[in-house]
Amino acid sequence: MVNVTRGVLARHEKKERNAAYKAGVAIAGILLLPILITFIVSMASGGGLGVFSVAAASMMLVAALTVVPLVSSEKKLLKCILCSVFALLLILFFVDIMNGGGAFLLWSIPTLFGLSVVFFPIVIRSVDLPPLLADKKALITMIWDTLWLYLTIFIVCYHSGMAGMKTGCIVAFVLMLGVWLVFFTIRYLPVNGLVKAGISTWICSIWMIFSNDICNLLLEHRWQLTISHADFANWNADITFNANVYVIVLIAGGLIGAVLIGSGLLRGKKA
Repeated sequence: MVNVTRGVLARHEKKERNAAYKAGVAIAGILLLPILITFIVSMASGGGLGVFSVAAASMMLVAALTVVPLVSSEKKLLKCILCSVFALLLILFFVDIMNGGGAFLLWSIPTLFGLSVVFFPIVIRSVDLPPLLADKKALITMIWDTLWLYLTIFIVCYHSGMAGMKTGCIVAFVLMLGVWLVFFTIRYLPVNGLVKAGISTWICSIWMIFSNDICNLLLEHRWQLTISHADFANWNADITFNANVYVIVLIAGGLIGAVLIGSGLLRGKKA
């Protein structure tokens, strides 16, 4: 009885897979129609292959989102993401050529950075790595996104005559310092989740309060402790308003973090 059931399920799965593959092929054929029409119109009007190339790349993007998942038997999401990114880069490349060239990296690198923040964790999770790196996918993701952030800053500043390079790198360093501290706390600190959440709350509170002052110190060599200007009787001046908010964040974050850490320690003792 069990073997019969397995056989029925296997035949049904094969039937569904064949139907999906045929649907994917049919959709691919339909997507070829606008490409062919664009090619004929471009050649007949003497417009060259610019518009045709953009249209073809656009249809490739549509195919990556529709055809690839249907014709793939495994790791569908991974293949869909990779094909979609490739098609998107092709669109940017051909549009750049149509506009005279020179801006492809300026468009593509920030785009890849934004996409990698969202999709690289999915990609790296689906990839089989050597045993030495298999348990370090989170660390690889953090390094990857950090490098792309700095590469984005470099390419944007390069196209603007390197103006703002120092400011961008310093601000990114201060920003990523807080992110990395939270990452190491969550990923590697040998305590339970509540303690990690409490420590992360403290880190976020402190980072929010002092990050702007640190940036000013590194950029302008001027130390100003904003929180020292707190005055709850005055909410009109910008620095006083910011200082009052910082005090509230410090107190709230400190209390919430303490409660979480205390709860985590108590739970650890009970366990």
